[in-house]
Amino acid sequence: MKRIVFFSAILLATIAGFAQTIKVADISDLSPVKSAVVSSVFSKTSLTTDEKGQFDIASFPENDTLIISHISFQTLRIAVSKAKLDKTIFLVRRFIPINEFVVSANKIEERRDDIPQLIGTISRQEIQQINPMTSGDLLESSGMVFVQQSQFGGSSPILRGFEANRVLIVVDGIRMNNVIYRSGHLQNVISIDPEMLDKTEIMFGPGSVIYGSDALGGVMAFFTPSPRFSTTDKTQVSGRALLRYSTAASEQFASAGFNVGGKKWASYTNFTYKNLGDLREGNIHDPAYGDWGKCLYYAERINGKDSMLVNDNPNIQRNSGYNQTDILQKFSVKIGSKSLLKANLQYSNSSDVPRYDRLSQMSGSNLTYAEWYYGPQTRALGALTFETSAFSFADVANFTVSYQNISEDRISRKFNKTTRRHQNETVDVMGFYADLMKKIKTHEFRYGLEFRNDAAKSEAYGEDVNTGETAYDEVSRYPDDYNKMLNMAAYISHAWELSEKWISTQGIRFTHVSLQSAWTDTMMNLTGFPFEKAFTQTNNAISGNLGFVFKAGKGWRLAINASSGFRAPNVDDAGKVNDSNSADNLLIIPNPKLKPEYSYTGEFTVGKLFGKNVWFENTVYYTLLNNAMVMRPTTLNGLDSVVFDGNLCAVQSNINAGSAYIYGVQSSLTAEVTSHFTIKSHLNYTYGRVDDGTPLDHIPPTFGQTSFRLQQKQFSGEFYVRYSSWKRLKDYSPSGEDNLTYATAYGMPSWTTLNVRAAYQFNKNVQLQVALENIMDTHYRKFASGISSPGRNFIVALRANF
Repeated sequence: MKRIVFFSAILLATIAGFAQTIKVADISDLSPVKSAVVSSVFSKTSLTTDEKGQFDIASFPENDTLIISHISFQTLRIAVSKAKLDKTIFLVRRFIPINEFVVSANKIEERRDDIPQLIGTISRQEIQQINPMTSGDLLESSGMVFVQQSQFGGSSPILRGFEANRVLIVVDGIRMNNVIYRSGHLQNVISIDPEMLDKTEIMFGPGSVIYGSDALGGVMAFFTPSPRFSTTDKTQVSGRALLRYSTAASEQFASAGFNVGGKKWASYTNFTYKNLGDLREGNIHDPAYGDWGKCLYYAERINGKDSMLVNDNPNIQRNSGYNQTDILQKFSVKIGSKSLLKANLQYSNSSDVPRYDRLSQMSGSNLTYAEWYYGPQTRALGALTFETSAFSFADVANFTVSYQNISEDRISRKFNKTTRRHQNETVDVMGFYADLMKKIKTHEFRYGLEFRNDAAKSEAYGEDVNTGETAYDEVSRYPDDYNKMLNMAAYISHAWELSEKWISTQGIRFTHVSLQSAWTDTMMNLTGFPFEKAFTQTNNAISGNLGFVFKAGKGWRLAINASSGFRAPNVDDAGKVNDSNSADNLLIIPNPKLKPEYSYTGEFTVGKLFGKNVWFENTVYYTLLNNAMVMRPTTLNGLDSVVFDGNLCAVQSNINAGSAYIYGVQSSLTAEVTSHFTIKSHLNYTYGRVDDGTPLDHIPPTFGQTSFRLQQKQFSGEFYVRYSSWKRLKDYSPSGEDNLTYATAYGMPSWTTLNVRAAYQFNKNVQLQVALENIMDTHYRKFASGISSPGRNFIVALRANF
C-alpha cells in the first residue's frame, strides 16, 4: 500500500512538471485575454489561449522564448522560465485601430483596413473606462461625433453635418429609425443603455446600400453581448455589476448583468436603473454674456396656482432631472453544429423627461410654460434570429424577424393657463432581415433582403388641470387617422481582393418606400388645411457605392470611396404640425408633396503608420444633397402668419431645395509614445450651405478631443481635453433648427473642458473608478443646445465581476 501511495505521488509530481497552465491577462483590469496566439522563437509549436486566457506551457522548451500576440494588444516576448515563474503574463492594450475587425459596414465581420469608409469603434473595455451616463455621452467620447441636447434627457448625434432622421441608429442589426423620427433633434439614442453594450461602431458617410433610407451622414451601430456557452460539461455562471454616483446631477446608477451557459444553450440578462436630479452647470461664466445660460426662475404649482420662483442657485437647471430603466434579455440555442437560434428582448422606459429648453423660455416678464415634458418614453424590441452556415449558397446566413413598439408623448401647459395639451404617439414596427455572405476565392459577396412595416397612431387632447375634464380640440402632431410606411429592399455588395495591396468594393441596393397618412374630418376642420385629408407617396431608389483600398507599403494606406444615399420623407417630414421653437414663433405645417432627397458623397482617406507606434489618418469628403429637404417660409390659406397656441407664428414647411452641399475633414492621431503611454486626438471640420448661399442647418462648429492614456499593472488613467470652436451668427441656418434663441447675441461661444479619469483593479473581481469632468467648472453650452452642459462633476464607481 505504501508503495502505491509513493509511486502515485511521483506520478502526480511528474504530471505537474509536464503540465503547467499559464494565464494571459490585460495588465490594467486583469481580465483574461482569450484567442491570444502563443508561439516561440525556437519551437514550431503554436497555441491559442482559451476562454479563460489560459494555455499549457509544457510543450515549450525551458530555454525558449515565448511570443504572445493578439490583435488588440502589444506583442510580448518572455522567457519560458520567467513565464513559469510568474504564472500570469500581462499584455498592454493597443489603441492603433488599423488591425481591428468591424461589422457595421456590411453586417459581417471584416478587417477595418479593408473597408474604404471611415469607421470609428468603441470596444467593451473602452465603454467601461469611459463609464458614460448615456449612449449620447458614449458617442461624444469618441471625439468623432458632435452631440446636441435640448434637455438633460436627450442626445442628438451629428455625423458629418447630418442629424436626426438623416443618420441611422441600428441596434443588433435592427434599425431603430421609424416613421416618426423627426428632422430636428432626436433623443432616441439614450434609450440604449451603454452598460448593456458590447461594442459600438460609427460608420461615416452614406450607408444606404446596406441599410437603406436615412443613412446619409452615417450609421451608429450598437451591439449587445451574445450569451456565452459553457466550455465544459457543467453549466457556467458569470456576471458583472456597477454602482455609480456623480455630483453634477446627483446621479444614482446601478446595473447588473448575468450570463448562464450550458453546452448547447446560453442566456444573458442585464438590468440597469439610473436616477438623475437637476443638472448643475459650470459656475465660471463669461461676464461678457451677462446671465446667459443661468436658470434665474422656475415654475412651480402651489395651491392650484402657477408661481414663478426665484432660483436660489442659478447654476442648478431646475426641472431637468429624470430616471430610466433598461432591461436586456438574450437567449441562444445551438441547433446541430452549424446553426444557432437567438432571441433578443430589449425594454427601456423613462419617467417624465422635462423639456428644459422650453421650460426656461420667457414671455415678457413671465415664464412661457408651466409644464413641458415628454411623457414616459418606452422602447420595446423583440427579435428572433436564425444563424446558419449549413447552406451551400452562403457561408454565413442570418434571418431575423423583429417587432418594436415605441411610445412618445408630449405634454405642455402655458404659464397661468389651465389647459394641459397632450400629444401622444405610438409606433409599431414589424421587420424581416435576411443577410447572407458567400466567399469564392478572392471574391466575397454579401447580399440580402429587407422588409419593414411601420404603423403610427397620433392623437391630441386638452386636459383641464383643475377639473380633469378632457376635450379633443387640440391639433395632433401627425395625421390622426392613420400613418403607414412600408419599406422593401434588396441589396448585393462585393469585395474583391485584387492583390495583397489592392481591394475593391462595390454595392447596389433597390429600395421601395410607400407612405400613407390621413387626417380625420375633425382635425381637418380644426386646422383648415388646404389639401386633401389623405395623401400617399410611393418612392423607389437605387443606391450604390464603389471604393478602393490601396495598402501601399511602408505603413501607407490610401482609400477612396464614392457612394450615394437617399432619404424618403416620413410622416414627420411631410405631415407634421409643430411650433418648432416657440421663442422664435415659428409654426411648421405639413407638405404632402415633399419628395425624397438624394446624397452623392466622395471621400478620400490617407493613413500612415510611422514605425509601429504612430498612426495618422486624414479623411476629406464632399457631399452633394439634391432635392434637399429644408425648412422655409410658406403660407397657410394665403397667410404667412397665423395664431397657434396663443402666439402669432410665421408659417414654415419642409420643401425640396434645389441642392445643398457639405464638405469637411476628419483627422486623427494615435501615438503609442511608450508601451504604457498613448496620445490620441481627433479633430473634425464641417461646412454646409444650401444652393442659395444660406447656411445649412445642423452643421456643427469645429470640434475634437485629445487624450493622454496611461496603462500600468492594475491601473489605467486618462487626462483628456474636449473642445469646440465658435458658431458665429452668420453660420446659423434661418430654419430655426439651430436654436439661435438659446445662444448669445454673437452666436454660440467656443469652449474647452479639462477632464481626468482613473481606474484601479484591486483583484480580478473588483475595480474602483473615479473621474473629475470639467475640472475648471466652466460654463458652456454646445451648439444648438437648449441646456447648458455639466459643471465640475466628480464621479465614483465600483465595478464587480464574477
